[in-house]
Amino acid sequence: MKLYDISLRRTGLSISDRLVAARRLDALGVTFVDGGRPARSFYHRAAVELRLRAATLIASGGAEDLAALIAAETPAVAIVVQGHGFSVVREAVRQLVRAERRVIVEARDFFDGWLIDPEHALEVVLTAAEAGAETVLLHDTAGKLWPDQIGEIVAAVAETGVPLGFGCDDDGGSAAKQLFAADAGAGLVQGSYAVVRGGLDRGVPPLVHSAEKGIAPVPCPRLEQTVSAQKAIGGVR
Repeated sequence: MKLYDISLRRTGLSISDRLVAARRLDALGVTFVDGGRPARSFYHRAAVELRLRAATLIASGGAEDLAALIAAETPAVAIVVQGHGFSVVREAVRQLVRAERRVIVEARDFFDGWLIDPEHALEVVLTAAEAGAETVLLHDTAGKLWPDQIGEIVAAVAETGVPLGFGCDDDGGSAAKQLFAADAGAGLVQGSYAVVRGGLDRGVPPLVHSAEKGIAPVPCPRLEQTVSAQKAIGGVR
């Protein structure tokens, strides 16, 4: 299972602090570090100054941000879709693939859509995959479902063979939902793995999944690396 960190989407850090935070997250062992919307100044400096050992920097935005996503020149991009038609999803992914970007499609409100019309929700996943997306990330945006319900739906979608990811807002039950989604076939799990909420003492380290759940454990980084990332993202130097 791979980790996709979105801590930098949510913070008001300076560009220099964002670069520091990205390096610390790289040391934690995450697979993707999301730098947020494609602001040219940040990604220009990242291209010159940022040398990640394990993680891949990823720019994220909507279908309206295609030109900026390509201009960010990150090796991978996440395109966020929410209520877009099949043709918009298909063309956006194809443009990014033609620009030689690895593409993750983040399907917001996917689970609400599934409850209303499973066939339509499934078609979104298939459309993105057929257009060239390497992963379709199913996002529990509303947070209305229980973890076991998340697992059942992810398992049903996984039967298509499309590589899946899972993300949700932090509602207090996100860890359990991540566990069930990973167990059901989500190979990429999105979250804020070193974000500070109201102080460093509340920093959240990367999840370490229990072998009792039948999920391959995530390598647990050293404590000092976790604290280092939390300080960087919290703006504490």
